[in-house]
Amino acid sequence: MYQVLARKYRPRNFSQLVGQTHVSRALSSALERNRLHHAYLFTGTRGVGKTTIARILAKCLNCETGVTATPCEQCTVCQSVNEGRFIDLIEIDAASRTRVEDTRELLDNVPYAPTQGRYKVYLIDEVHMLSTHSFNALLKTLEEPPEHVKFLFATTDPQKLPITVISRCLQFTLRPLGKDEIFQHLDHILTIEQIQHEAAALWQLAESAQGSLRDALSLTDQAIAYGQGQVLANDVKDMLGLIDKTLIFNLMIAIHQNQRTQVAALIQEMRRQAIDVTHVLEQLISILHEIAVLQCLPTSQQQTQDEQYQQQLAQSIHPQDLQLYYQICIQGRADLALALTPEQGFEMCIMRLLAFRPIASGEVVNAASTQHINTPSMMETVTTATMPQPKIGNIEQPTMLVATAKNEQEPSSEPMIHIATETPPIQNAGSLAEITDVATEDVEVQETVLENIPEMLQPEIQPIIVAIEAENNPSIITAQQQLQAQDDDVDPRQLLQSKVQDLTGQWTLEKWDYWLRQADLSPAAKEMAQHTLMQGEIAGQSVLVIDPSHQRIIEPFIETLKTQLTQCNENLTLELNYQSIQENTPLQLQHLRKQHAYQYAEQKIATHPAIAEMIAQFSAKVVDLKLKT
Repeated sequence: MYQVLARKYRPRNFSQLVGQTHVSRALSSALERNRLHHAYLFTGTRGVGKTTIARILAKCLNCETGVTATPCEQCTVCQSVNEGRFIDLIEIDAASRTRVEDTRELLDNVPYAPTQGRYKVYLIDEVHMLSTHSFNALLKTLEEPPEHVKFLFATTDPQKLPITVISRCLQFTLRPLGKDEIFQHLDHILTIEQIQHEAAALWQLAESAQGSLRDALSLTDQAIAYGQGQVLANDVKDMLGLIDKTLIFNLMIAIHQNQRTQVAALIQEMRRQAIDVTHVLEQLISILHEIAVLQCLPTSQQQTQDEQYQQQLAQSIHPQDLQLYYQICIQGRADLALALTPEQGFEMCIMRLLAFRPIASGEVVNAASTQHINTPSMMETVTTATMPQPKIGNIEQPTMLVATAKNEQEPSSEPMIHIATETPPIQNAGSLAEITDVATEDVEVQETVLENIPEMLQPEIQPIIVAIEAENNPSIITAQQQLQAQDDDVDPRQLLQSKVQDLTGQWTLEKWDYWLRQADLSPAAKEMAQHTLMQGEIAGQSVLVIDPSHQRIIEPFIETLKTQLTQCNENLTLELNYQSIQENTPLQLQHLRKQHAYQYAEQKIATHPAIAEMIAQFSAKVVDLKLKT
């Protein structure tokens, strides 16, 4: 009579056990040293060996040669356990015996000595299905059972077990088996059975089993029947309804190389084959994850053709591109439930993959070529850059992938800038009021400088508008000219800092401002002092000019200012002069620096190729610009 592979090749001892070495090693050591616990709990997913290990343990405990980790397989006890007729091995399915009456009936037989073997072994499968009353009835016996009784529990859901039961057991967690372990075991069995098979088919079966060896053997039985005595890759793919990963690899290459016609053809092929797009997207996410792992943790052990393709793609796709693809696909998978149809959500995800990518280093964006798209097809090629990416061939020619890795352009390391689309077109650097309106919070804006910017994308630099009359405040004009003379490649945040001054000689606006920024003053004192002016000699007679309108709020901080100034120079003496201030103050100078920094940052952002392209294409405008000091 034919016996299924899962039963025919069930391990009979620890040496035949596939995987789970951490369990077999611990149990073998306990058996050899006679350090046996009275209750064992085996947990893990389906088909990983919980019941099998429990039966092997029962055989080891009752073998006629004595308690051993290597049963003889020849005695009556070993043969009885293998055939499932050993009278002292009581197997109970807890799912069908959940009542407390069933548990009490079981416990009534516990005191009686074993009939044939050395120990009476109670193997309770799916123990988490017992009722609360059944567990309560079992607790006392489980804590102090007779010496001739061993309890073996198996469950797939240990969270449902009472903690009082778990604490009375020695717990072993069985891990899902790896694909390579399942593959080797299937290859070994089919070789013994003299069944023709293909390695690709076994890898597909191992992956579909998801860590369960029993599932893998059941699928192998099904594949043998489907393939009429053979296990072939195409038959397994058709039987399981799997997607040809070559299609996924070619789709990824076409997206990465912006080959929109090829992407459209692949989507049409999916429609023709009625492939589940949800599964396609999941496979794409899985492959992207595997490629990212290979990039961070490279390995030379490539056992399958798919892993070889993934290794070649890992060398060809930049990590920045890969992370962006992964995020878009993950979000697209979540959006499938919101789309009218899964196909619609999938195609929108593919279009996002084509539309968004980090700009390559040195790539110049041609905004004019993307302003008008006259084709209704979502897959028609649109030229977005004057420097095209090198092409990667289809997966049928994997050697081409390595050749293109050297020519692959590096995506830009420039950060993404948030662009808000509006109806009116973007204007060049705005007025002072528009700049100061958005300068109220602290958000970091990175410097974005790129060489060879086309002149058509560079906004004209507008002069800084100062609210005070130039003829009455010549220091404003001088400060403005100094700030505008800064290097174009400077970080905008550096423009917010006071220029280092030599604190000797006469007091000037710049020296007074620099001293205030460096002084160890409280925030309130520093804020009040910004409304004053300092005149005279730094190392002699100094005069602090205070506007009468600020006299009452500044006076409490005068002593603090004197103390700090004296620490700066022992020869300094301070006098107070209350008069109207017509000249510039440190506060106004700081406002001027802030205005210039924000205007400079906005101009740098607007001239970035990627930003300029979106501004031209979507009539967008840079908003909410802030600098983190």
